[in-house]
Amino acid sequence: MQGSGTLGQHGNAPNEAGPAKSVPAVGKCLAIIRLLDANPGQGLATIAGQLGLTKSHCLMILRTLVAEGWVQHDAERQRYALSPALLLDLAATVRRHDRSTVVHDALSRLAMALSLPCLLSRVNEDGSFTCVDRVQGGTGLMINIPIGHRYPADAPSQMRARLAALPEERGRALLEAMPVRAYTAATTTDKALIWQEVQEARQRGFAIGRMEYLEGVMSIATAILDVSGEARMVLQCTGPQAAMAPREAALGRAIMDAAGRIAAAWDILRPPVGLGRTA
Repeated sequence: MQGSGTLGQHGNAPNEAGPAKSVPAVGKCLAIIRLLDANPGQGLATIAGQLGLTKSHCLMILRTLVAEGWVQHDAERQRYALSPALLLDLAATVRRHDRSTVVHDALSRLAMALSLPCLLSRVNEDGSFTCVDRVQGGTGLMINIPIGHRYPADAPSQMRARLAALPEERGRALLEAMPVRAYTAATTTDKALIWQEVQEARQRGFAIGRMEYLEGVMSIATAILDVSGEARMVLQCTGPQAAMAPREAALGRAIMDAAGRIAAAWDILRPPVGLGRTA
């Protein structure tokens, strides 16, 4: 895979594996929400009495929930009830969970079908790429990077996939302003040649890095755009150059198909245009 990384050790980090401990304030907040869910339209005295809270403490929690939009207060009747905003927030959380499941399933299916490691990266504001999901796939090359690992903006296949997805003028400007380093003896650093690779990626719909980030390792990548046309994610597969080179076209089509499924799971994204794409 492009780059490698290990999980860092943080001596002062809390022990998340230890015994669970309740936080009283959070428990009381949840108790109020459950009470109002079962019995809407309750007054302060009733809520405090049923939960064994002082009126002042109960009122403080209720005011916080009202301020956050999760509880609504009928000032005339002095009654409290759950707000529709709470349901909307919960529904959004469920949708995000479902989408993440679909995205990981698409990545898993791709990795298993190709018998290659596959990785999904987010494009950061500075042009770097952060791994948000990865699946091993097969029993060959191993991915040894954690989710959250950051690749540099000039990581060859990811960079080309991103630039190919942008309007030509903007992509060229970004490349000209970007420092480009040699990661292996095969890394292309001549920006004219890199731009030629970007143009080829634009035409076929996916970018290729041939042993340019790790010795002997090839990577095929395509960008997933948001509705404004901005490259937001990059999907790639990686493996031994000798094994992947004869399958370039087939691997590229598989990557683009999977990118389409991932984009469909997130309705703010759209897939690559495909072969013969235009700026």
